Parts: sequence; structure tokens; C-alpha cells
Amino acid sequence: MLNEFATWRCGVDLVAVKRVLDGELPHTDLRTEELRFAAKYAKGSARSVAKVLGVTEKTVVNWREA
Repeated sequence: MLNEFATWRCGVDLVAVKRVLDGELPHTDLRTEELRFAAKYAKGSARSVAKVLGVTEKTVVNWREA
């Protein structure tokens, strides 16, 4: 479980990930680790998460299964 006040976890900028998933602009490009984290913990279908993250649906499925 994530601490609601945490801003970093294992090198992942949780604030940046949240901004991207919430559609808040401006945001920075996420690093691969952050994209994987976002795909794994984001609620929603693989298709909708892939669209937000700018990756393929198959990539999200693979990251979630890893």
C-alpha cells in the first residue's frame, strides 16, 4: 500500500505519475520505471491507460503481468 503523503517510491516520482494519470498539465515525460509503475497501479482498462501514457495496450498488459 502506498502512503498517501509519499512523493517518491523506489526512484519513481509519484507526483509526476499522478499528474499524468489525472491529465494535469503541464507534466514532464515519465521515465520507463514511472510508466511501468503507472501502468501497474492505474485504475482502468489497459486501453484507457495506454492512451493516457502514450504506449500500446499490449505494453500495459505486459507491464501489469510482470
